[in-house]
Amino acid sequence: MVQIRQKNANYEELSEFTNMVIGLVKNTLIMVNSETPVNIQSVSGTHFPEKIDSKTQQPWPQNKIYGQSVHSVISAKRAEINKVNYVIAGTIFPSNSHPNSLISGTKLIRDISKEISIPVLGVGGITQNNAMQVIESGASGIAVISSISKYKDTYKASKLLAEAIGI
Repeated sequence: MVQIRQKNANYEELSEFTNMVIGLVKNTLIMVNSETPVNIQSVSGTHFPEKIDSKTQQPWPQNKIYGQSVHSVISAKRAEINKVNYVIAGTIFPSNSHPNSLISGTKLIRDISKEISIPVLGVGGITQNNAMQVIESGASGIAVISSISKYKDTYKASKLLAEAIGI
């Protein structure tokens, strides 16, 4: 899955950038981080930030996937009640992209995965060295930025991460 996150882009800019990304990747889910549902034809769905009550955005475009960022069990339960398909929970470990975030550790993943039935992905400071800890705590998968983007060979970095979690 590729998640596009362009917080300051207007809808036209977001659409243009998203279509460029779609042209670069094949056979991959494309999610767009947005406060409102995105209905761009080739986009797989929308990923809502935690601060958005996704229920107020319904009805959503059909045949799409919906996810939400969460930082607590309460937010994860609310997201599931609001019918999102997955949550991304964190910040699990210290992270360069969110340096001022509270660090939850894998306990957050354990606690959330016991309380909800939808997939939970861990995010924040995840590397090849700690990725399996996130999976072992109950996550269905991981979400990363710098663990791939900081390497020249992003394909190889992705493969190493996948191997680290047994894919």
